[in-house]
Amino acid sequence: MDMAHVARFVAAPELIALDDLTMQDRRHLPEHWLHALAGDRASRVAEVLKRWNHFGRPNMSDTYTTITACLVDVALLRSQGEWFLLYRMTAADGDDMYYLGGRPVTENDDVPAVWHHFPASLTQFYARLHNGWYYIAGRTVGPLPLREMFRIDVVEWGILDGLSPDEYPDPSRCVATFRSGGGGYLCLYIDGDAARGVVWSSDEPPVPRRLLHLPRHLDQRRTLRVEPHLSPTNLGAPISVTIE
Repeated sequence: MDMAHVARFVAAPELIALDDLTMQDRRHLPEHWLHALAGDRASRVAEVLKRWNHFGRPNMSDTYTTITACLVDVALLRSQGEWFLLYRMTAADGDDMYYLGGRPVTENDDVPAVWHHFPASLTQFYARLHNGWYYIAGRTVGPLPLREMFRIDVVEWGILDGLSPDEYPDPSRCVATFRSGGGGYLCLYIDGDAARGVVWSSDEPPVPRRLLHLPRHLDQRRTLRVEPHLSPTNLGAPISVTIE
């Protein structure tokens, strides 16, 4: 692991060996993390991929395929008192790329109100795999940690100037759940007990709504970033997305 590189994007990162964990540390970590990290590098990778197979692959098959092909190591990382799995993946040109996966949500965690509107696929990802999983440079192209989600209406959107409210989704109902590197967000659009997906961008006016399949759309956004020659994805203007 190139910790000098990781430290450029992650505050005070520390790689922690299992033998250095206190009993209190162990109580804060999921049992499947401790099990996965107990083996050698090949075993760690295999155990993490097994977890992705169960809780990522059903709705994110392209991402799972990419991780399977590119993941070369996983390590336990602590940053400012929080725990993560650090993923090292090797891209097609040989460059290493690092992703962080947060500790899964537990029943004892405080969760934002939007959590109760999550579709089953997102709930499973956050509770059984990671509370946020993203490329460390910019914390982009992956689902945001719950604490970093926000309502879109707290941001000024100049692209809406001159448009009537019926030409775009209600920003107060849109919660950013995914950040691209190009000024866009994939959001949950909350409408009572139902939730759809909406894409917001900072540099294009709204376009007519069209339905997309959220897991597949999210899958495409994640997979792109492991090809380092690609520029950050532009998510486009507000678009309606179905969520299953």
